Formats: sequence, structure tokens, C-alpha cells
Amino acid sequence: MRERWPPGWRRPEAVFAGLHDALLVGYEVDGERGRLILSLRPHHGSAPGPFRIEFEGVFAHRFDAPLLPAIVLDLEQAPAQALIEEEWDDIQLRARRNGWPGGPWKIGDLQAARAWVEREGLKAYWLSSSYGLDGWILARSVHMAAEQP
Repeated sequence: MRERWPPGWRRPEAVFAGLHDALLVGYEVDGERGRLILSLRPHHGSAPGPFRIEFEGVFAHRFDAPLLPAIVLDLEQAPAQALIEEEWDDIQLRARRNGWPGGPWKIGDLQAARAWVEREGLKAYWLSSSYGLDGWILARSVHMAAEQP
């Protein structure tokens, strides 16, 4: 696994205990409300029952090769500026091609992008898996909720 954080940034913190080895069986994105929901099921005793990870204030996300179900390794949080710096080349390429992820900054202005994510109170969340979907989410907050029967 490659090192995700530029020199000088601290290692990210694990967000939720008990997430390791859960099965990610689906995800839902609501662009109008700025929400992204991960649906998970217990696997190898990872959790007592089905649950969701709900991101609020989502600005952008990227999941490469979203193979499901995925076996979750971890969800880590770090400053959004670290993600912007690490992914800047890809963000710029995709912005030129199709406008993704949007945002008020100009193409090529890394400093403006860093300042904007800080002003907006965004955090970077890296989702890693032992098998399947990996990626990241830029959002204001995240919480865990039990799945309703």
C-alpha cells in the first residue's frame, strides 16, 4: 500500500472501531443533499448486526473499481488539505475532462483549493479494503448508525 500522506502530515486516525472486516454491500449517493451512505454487514464477527456509515456535507468522492461486496480494512480521517495535495494531479485531469469534482477554485490553483476545503470545514476520509472497493470522501462529518430491521 502506498503512503497517502505528504511529508509532514501526521498519520490519520481510525474513525470507527469494529469496522474492520465488515462487508461493504452497497453505497448510495444523494448529490442534492450532500450525503453518501455505505451499507455494511457483519463478517467474521466484525459487528453485532447490519449498520451504515453516513457522510454528511459531501463535496466529492472517488471509488476506483467499486467491486462489491468488499471486505473493509479501515476508514481513516485526515485533513482535507492532505487529500487535495495527494490527489491534485488526478483532480486536475478529471476537472479538465468533465468538470469533476467541481468547486469554486480554478484549475491549477492548489492554494485556493486548500484554502477552500479548510474554510468549508471538510475532512478527508480514506476507505480501504482487504478486497474490493477503495477510495476517498471529502465531507464535513461522518457517523455510524445501526441498520433498521
